[in-house]
Amino acid sequence: MTKLLFDALTPKQARIAAVLQREGAGRGVELLITCRDYLHLSDVLEMYGVSHICVGRYGVGLYEKLVYGLERQMRLAELARGVDGMLSFPSPDAARVLFGLGKPLVVLNDTPHAEHVNRLVIPLSNVLIAPAAVPAEAWRPYCPRRVVTFDGVFEYMWISRFRPDEDVVRRLGLKPGEYVVFRPEEAHAAYYRWDAGGIRAVLLAELRRRGYVVVNVPRYPDQLVEGVVNLTKAVDHLQLAYFSAGVVSGGATMATEAALLGVPALSYFPGDYHLDRYLAERGAPLFRCRDAETCASALDEMLRLGRTQPPRLEDPTPLILEEALAAVKK
Repeated sequence: MTKLLFDALTPKQARIAAVLQREGAGRGVELLITCRDYLHLSDVLEMYGVSHICVGRYGVGLYEKLVYGLERQMRLAELARGVDGMLSFPSPDAARVLFGLGKPLVVLNDTPHAEHVNRLVIPLSNVLIAPAAVPAEAWRPYCPRRVVTFDGVFEYMWISRFRPDEDVVRRLGLKPGEYVVFRPEEAHAAYYRWDAGGIRAVLLAELRRRGYVVVNVPRYPDQLVEGVVNLTKAVDHLQLAYFSAGVVSGGATMATEAALLGVPALSYFPGDYHLDRYLAERGAPLFRCRDAETCASALDEMLRLGRTQPPRLEDPTPLILEEALAAVKK
C-alpha cells in the first residue's frame, strides 16, 4: 500500500481528500490527511467520517503566516517520515517537508492566481494535475516539471457522488427555495488584494429586499452578518446549495458546486477565473460580476433563471490516483 500525505487547508480540499481516501483504498493508495485550525475545515472532515490530524493554525497577517507555517513544518516533518510522498493542493508547509525528505510531490491545482503558494510549491512538484480549462501559459511562471490535465473541475469529484437529503436543511429551520446561500470573499488570503466590501453590502441588501432568507457561511469570524442566518459550524454545503434558490459567493468553490448541481450561482470574485467561462460554456448556471452595479443585475438574472440540467464532466479521481502511484514508483 502506497501512503501519501494530503494537507487539506480549505473545506474544498477536505472534500477532495475524503473522495481520494475512499476511492484510493481499493487502488493501493492510503492517505494520511492533515489539516489546520480553520473555520469549517475540521467539521467537513468529521462530516465525511475522515480520519485526520489537525496540525497548527491559519495565520492572518504576513508575520503570522510565516511563523505559524514554520511551526507546522516542524510537526509535519515527524508525520511525513512515515509516508511515501505528497498528494495535495499547494501546501507550502507540506511541500517543504516532503521535498526536504526527498519524497515526490503530486500537486492538484486550479488557481493560478494564488501566486504566493504556487511559487513556493509548484516548482518542487513532480507533476501538476489541473483542469484543461486553465491555459498552459497560466502555469508557466511557476515552472512545473510536468502538467497533466482533465476535462472537468475538481468539484465534480464530490458533486458526481452527491445524494440530496431535504431533512438537512429542514433541521436548520430552512424551507427549500426560500433562502439564498451567501459565502463571503477570501479576504485574508495572501493573494486577495481587492476590497469587495461594497459589492458584498449591495448583494446582501438586494437579497433582503427580495424577501429571501440569507444563509451566511463565513470564512472568518469578522464576516458574520447581523440579521441573517450565520452558519459557524459546518453543515453539508451541497445539501444547503441544492435546496436553495441560489448561491452567491465571493470565491469560486461554492458557486461552482451549486452550478454543477444545476442551481443558479453568482461569483463576485474580482479577478479572472478561467473555470467560470468553461462551466458557463457547458451550460452550468454560473454568473460573474466585478462591481456593485453589474452584480445587482447579475443577481437579478441569476434568480430569474431557476434550476437547470446539470452538466456532465470528467471525474479526475482515477487520473489523480494513477499519477500519484506513478510518481512514487519512479
